[in-house]
Amino acid sequence: MIGKEQQVLKIIRELKRADEETLGRKMAISSNYATEICKGLVKDGYILKTPKGYVITKEGEKISSPVKVRGPIAVLKGGL
Repeated sequence: MIGKEQQVLKIIRELKRADEETLGRKMAISSNYATEICKGLVKDGYILKTPKGYVITKEGEKISSPVKVRGPIAVLKGGL
């Protein structure tokens, strides 16, 4: 997955829903380019297109969620 795809997933996850224009503005790309990125993510099953914009799927959540660190390393980083 390329960086722009990860960025799209992150934005949609944070906003809960986003259209091509919103993605384009937030990423400083054209809405046409955002559409092309989203088409690939829909095809791969990471997002769904709805009448009000794109929403993230469970698979998209899994791939875009921050990694949770556990064990001794987590303690050093301030986590559990």
